[in-house]
Amino acid sequence: MNRSDWERAKSLLADAADLPEADRERFVLERCPDPELRRELLDLLSTPAPLSSIVGGSALKPGDLLGPYKIQALLGIGGMGEVYRGRDSRLGRDVALKVISPRLVGDASLRHRFEREARAASALNHPSIVTVYDVGETDGISWIAMEWVEGRTLRQLLANGPLPIHEVGVIARQIADGLAAAHAKGIVHRDLKPDNVMMAADGRTKILDFGLARHSWAGSLGDAVADDETVAAPTAVASLEGTILGTVGYMSPEQASGRTADFRSDQFSLGVLTYEMLAGRRAFTRPTAVETLSAIIREHPVPLRLIRSGIPDALLDIIAHCLAKTPDERFASTRDLAAALASVEYGTGAETNVGRIQDPIPDTPDPTPTPGRILYPTPAMGRRTVVWLLAIGVALATAGWYRFGASRRAIESVAVLPFENTSKDPEAEYLGDGLTESLIAQMSRVSSLKVMARGTVFRFKGTADPQEAGRKLGVGAVVVGTVARRGSQLAISAELIEISTGIRLWGDKYDRPFVDLQRVQDLIASDIADRLQLPLSGQEKRTLLAHGTESPEAHELFLKGRFLMANVSEEGDLEAARLFQQALEKDPKYVDARVELASVYARSVGEGYAPPAEGWRRADEEIQKAAALDPANVLVRAARASRRFQFEWDWAGTEREFTDLSTDPRLLQGNQFHPIALYFWARGQPEESVALMERALRVDPGNVEVRIMMADFLAHAGRLEDAIGHYRAIAETESSNSRPLFGLAEVLKRRGDVKGAVDALRKAYELSGLEHGARLLSAARTEKDYENAQIAVARDQLGELQDLAKERYVSPLDFGRLYAQVGEREQAFTSLEVALAERSLGLVWLKVDRAWDRIRDDPRFTAIVRQVGIP
Repeated sequence: MNRSDWERAKSLLADAADLPEADRERFVLERCPDPELRRELLDLLSTPAPLSSIVGGSALKPGDLLGPYKIQALLGIGGMGEVYRGRDSRLGRDVALKVISPRLVGDASLRHRFEREARAASALNHPSIVTVYDVGETDGISWIAMEWVEGRTLRQLLANGPLPIHEVGVIARQIADGLAAAHAKGIVHRDLKPDNVMMAADGRTKILDFGLARHSWAGSLGDAVADDETVAAPTAVASLEGTILGTVGYMSPEQASGRTADFRSDQFSLGVLTYEMLAGRRAFTRPTAVETLSAIIREHPVPLRLIRSGIPDALLDIIAHCLAKTPDERFASTRDLAAALASVEYGTGAETNVGRIQDPIPDTPDPTPTPGRILYPTPAMGRRTVVWLLAIGVALATAGWYRFGASRRAIESVAVLPFENTSKDPEAEYLGDGLTESLIAQMSRVSSLKVMARGTVFRFKGTADPQEAGRKLGVGAVVVGTVARRGSQLAISAELIEISTGIRLWGDKYDRPFVDLQRVQDLIASDIADRLQLPLSGQEKRTLLAHGTESPEAHELFLKGRFLMANVSEEGDLEAARLFQQALEKDPKYVDARVELASVYARSVGEGYAPPAEGWRRADEEIQKAAALDPANVLVRAARASRRFQFEWDWAGTEREFTDLSTDPRLLQGNQFHPIALYFWARGQPEESVALMERALRVDPGNVEVRIMMADFLAHAGRLEDAIGHYRAIAETESSNSRPLFGLAEVLKRRGDVKGAVDALRKAYELSGLEHGARLLSAARTEKDYENAQIAVARDQLGELQDLAKERYVSPLDFGRLYAQVGEREQAFTSLEVALAERSLGLVWLKVDRAWDRIRDDPRFTAIVRQVGIP
């Protein structure tokens, strides 16, 4: 920071010094609007030195001497010390003087090691590395004298946004050249970041602080540490296993894990730098340093092709190679990396640079341009010539596009992949999911377009390769994008990518007030429809852009509530119900919110944490209000029919309603068709359920819930081999899901494969945390062993349920099923009678639920089935 900034910083830091440490970061965030100064202040706050010593420190004055160097001007102040412009009185040249903070070199062994490695770095002689001239100590002040470079840091350059693609290639190659020279002499940087890269006025890239960065120490990695903070542990040997060294946002996975970092760590950091230059944002940024370190170790950044088009595939491959999590997967030598960067060709269709940096003249000019290389204008080429060349290139590209577009096959299917939430606030995750679901719902209204449903596309959330995702989904195109909310503003980007070619068919960015969210959805949906040239009827054009509410506040509350309902939990459902109620206060005519609120109440019955009469009464109130507003709404009709089936036991009326609804394709986009399939299963018609599942899987092939239901219905239909195939396929892709293994175990037992059944059930118990059952099956050999383990597990669950019932409502039907499984017949029928009086939801499945097999022969059971009215 400059002197004026330093004076402002000292004033703020002086005020912060009077506050408790926990409040200082918030104070700086609120009081400092300048993002660059704010970042440096947060760096200073996170240093281990007392804040008073930083504020009270006095900078050297012009004319002061450090060895043979005369101070000319203060250039910057940071957590590590100060940087000055100085003059070498012996050689008459300007130098950059880094004065190291006493707290970093107060330890004698650390100072000696620092001096030794600084001198080692001074041996480097490469045009891409800032030369270290000298190192010393004057009156207790440790300093380093370095080559003076006129220019700006890469950090300052990036403040204006992403760089031209060719310029990025030049910078990355020059950095790689410098790194290769250092690595050849056994010197690793370990702290490569935009602040340590200078862009000289002559176009050359210069790397700073070779061999020095490893000594910067910012203390522990608490939540308050900024994600660009340089950190290290003050250990005797900086490369020891377990030591975290580097800058959080730019370090390699091995650095983040505290493992030994060699030259390949610098390759990873260069990959991160190149990513940021192209994307205009960091590859790994999370709210805290700890979360950023975790992302570096475990996660992959958003694919660059989703952020920016025109990047050569070769450059994307190099970046991916650098960002490999394991060092062995990166380049065998940094010289190989530099050579790969030098070989990248930037074709005429790529974005080119016209001037902030120029590729240096090669040592041996190549008079014969290779095919595909760019011919850059020389001084002899006038501006008019350049304009003509550009015009010809644009015309040829346009002509080629129209020829391609004219011959392109019509796209009849599309998948809207989950939009990435680029906000730093994880609580804004609902925006990406909500926008995705809304677009799926909108595009599904077009009869000529097949749109993949939510359950399938959300399996590809965060995918690194949307084109590959599209291939797996079997669609013609995918929609990808990002969404971020910053205060009252909304930033959304979206692209339509053709799968067969990878071509970006359409893309746009929308920077709007948040209240325009639905308007942006409309623009995206209509633009996609136009680009795909969909034959829309007048009614489809109207319904494509129809919304359930015009209230932005109600819509946001709706999205938050639906986001919570994606995972089943009583706490989440209660909060979702509150949000839907608030949405309805904003807009009482919001039918979608009423349907979702009704589904929350119905689910409370199904999950057993609300009495049926209460849950269904509240659900019915919302269903009736929704029906009054929109009686033809398919979701309203489905909700009403589900209540008729599961609570009223109106079998004849349910059959009429469900038979009519089962042909409506709109039901297959969500889970509203599940009660229809369960109805046919409950009646003993599993083949009808199988047929409905087959239709649903054509729209939503990756939906795990539907796939498991399909396997269950196949088993009930007696198609055991088909069921086994489905269960095994699910278990292979969903290795942490126990449900397919429970189903597989039962089918294998029915087929007579006792060993296979025991193995499957044991694995299911292990995944479910049912250790008692898993232990009992560890030595099981017979069908009797299998059944005894089931009974033992049921007894354990019964005890847990009895304890839970002391604290809250538990469905009597849940007790009845467990009593039946353990063979306690009288208690089972007592619970069944209570469940019958309550009209418990699961009673409609008495005829087909295998939990009742031990008491099915009792006449009392037949009488209860008759009371429920099951045909």
